[in-house]
Amino acid sequence: MQSDAESTTEKWGLEAGLFKVFTNKDDKGNKTKGQQAKELLTRYGSAYLITSISFSIVSFTLCYALISSGVDVPSLLQRVGLKPSDTSEKVGTFAIAYAAHKALSPVRFPPTVALTPIVAKIIGKKPTEADEPQDL
Repeated sequence: MQSDAESTTEKWGLEAGLFKVFTNKDDKGNKTKGQQAKELLTRYGSAYLITSISFSIVSFTLCYALISSGVDVPSLLQRVGLKPSDTSEKVGTFAIAYAAHKALSPVRFPPTVALTPIVAKIIGKKPTEADEPQDL
């Protein structure tokens, strides 16, 4: 049977599941909030990172390709008083692409949240007794 935090994670994402763990006033279980959070991170943390980083790479690459093919970076740099060179054109394109990529963060978040449980199931990451902290 799934815990409330795990079902929340599968429906709304890792952040919502962790929020549920730390705001839940019900202490029926024998696990501490830290143990519950660790289980969620063990199960979904790597899947979240894989999903988020993959979307970020695709997003930045697309932004860079679009900016480098459609925006006149040298004239944009001249408007702000910079003399364009080969290096400044590339840095200008990179900076504009990065700014566009960061502006798209709210667009990347919902698919990341939706796909994290699916990726976790695909990679088969489930907490096991081997993942339990060892007393030293």
